[in-house]
Amino acid sequence: MKGIKLFLVLYFSFTIILSAGPKEGVMSEFRAVEEGIRKKFRSEKEQKEILENNLLRALKMSILRRFYYDADKYLKDLNINNISWEAPLTPNIYYVKYKYFIVRYDFANDPRFFLQSPVYEKFLIMDEFTEQEHDNPAPKPEGTTQPQN
Repeated sequence: MKGIKLFLVLYFSFTIILSAGPKEGVMSEFRAVEEGIRKKFRSEKEQKEILENNLLRALKMSILRRFYYDADKYLKDLNINNISWEAPLTPNIYYVKYKYFIVRYDFANDPRFFLQSPVYEKFLIMDEFTEQEHDNPAPKPEGTTQPQN
């Protein structure tokens, strides 16, 4: 009886070990599932929700990386109503503005269809100018001369 149990345990262990590992068709199955997700119909509302989720998460992570110790100060007001965005070039590139931050995010796929993080970002902090500073150039240091014509 012990011999039969030992044989069955060894047989099933060997069978399980052989069934795990490389198999043909996993890549094609992955591609089929990905294509199914890509072609799945999503309403405008669903697309907007996925996009907003991606942009909010990306902006939150950008702020956390740059202002690790002061992040709470910048993140306490962060919500979808406080940001604005635009996608002028392709559906994979978005410009996002929040307070005095403006960021360009490049996504691998259209962020309206897939939950994802951006593959590239450029984070800028806008200077706070008054209109007078834009209209009037800075005074020249003493001792400089104007070029003569």
